Amino acid sequence: MNASRRLIVAMGAALAGWPTATRAWPDRPVRIIVGFQAGGSSDVVARILAEQLRPQLGGAAVLVDNKPGASGTLAAEAVLSARDGHSLIVLGDSLVTASLTNKSVRVRPLRDFRAISLICEGTLVVLASERAPFHDFAAFVAHVKAHPGEVNYVTAGLGSQQHLTAEYIFSALKLEMTHVPMRGGAQATQDLVGGQVEAAVLGLGPTLPHIRSGKLRALAVTAPARSPQLPDVPTLAELGVTGFAVSQWFGLGAPADTPEPTVNQLAQAVAKGLDDDAARRRLEEIGFAARWTSPAEFADKMRADEARWRRLIVERGLKLD
Repeated sequence: MNASRRLIVAMGAALAGWPTATRAWPDRPVRIIVGFQAGGSSDVVARILAEQLRPQLGGAAVLVDNKPGASGTLAAEAVLSARDGHSLIVLGDSLVTASLTNKSVRVRPLRDFRAISLICEGTLVVLASERAPFHDFAAFVAHVKAHPGEVNYVTAGLGSQQHLTAEYIFSALKLEMTHVPMRGGAQATQDLVGGQVEAAVLGLGPTLPHIRSGKLRALAVTAPARSPQLPDVPTLAELGVTGFAVSQWFGLGAPADTPEPTVNQLAQAVAKGLDDDAARRRLEEIGFAARWTSPAEFADKMRADEARWRRLIVERGLKLD
């Protein structure tokens, strides 16, 4: 087969799943692939979105498929290899940071995916197990300084936004701690609740019920302002860690070869689906505010986040393993 013929075959395979002038999209079930375990923030967000997209896509089935591991890169690779025109991905901050922190990660979110729309934003939380000997942020800092290297903390994964956020905070405060990476927020929360680790930096979603029950202690939030769900918990800035604030976000993406009409159709479906009081309340219950955007606005946000983390990694000399 000559080079021209191979190119034609490759293009045909890539476009086989996408709509043509005579075939509407979608014409089969749509899959939203999530890079973390069931029960974590990204999984719950994806399931809320899937329910809202079904009526916006003519009643088509919208399924959620979990492929946890490597801070979301396994899910990204699954979407890119599917080549079926009906596989989407929940893009998150951790996939952006993983591409900066791990040389073996081949996925580049801004290169390999079309940004469709932001879905929601929330805060990360600095947490302690109820068994930990510290009850507030000042006591936490004092305890870690008195026991350098002895206190473990957990995040959703190596190189994740939670990991980088923790390393930034602890570097700024000159704290020596041991990182215990997990394969998602749900597993990390279980270990923290069980007392296997003393501290964590995690999303609010899977941890909020345990904070309210008293099994976890919220020491600080990383967002610029206090969380409506945790009005008594101070921000990092209030605690002296200034010039640094982080929000956790999730958005919807599709492979880079997705046709423009399909991208726009999906962006409109997300906006209409999330412009619903019940959906917004469900997101608020897990610590997020609905934030739908245009594809261009979402791409700009990812680009800005990537530049910010790249700069911080270099400036702060953040350790990533």
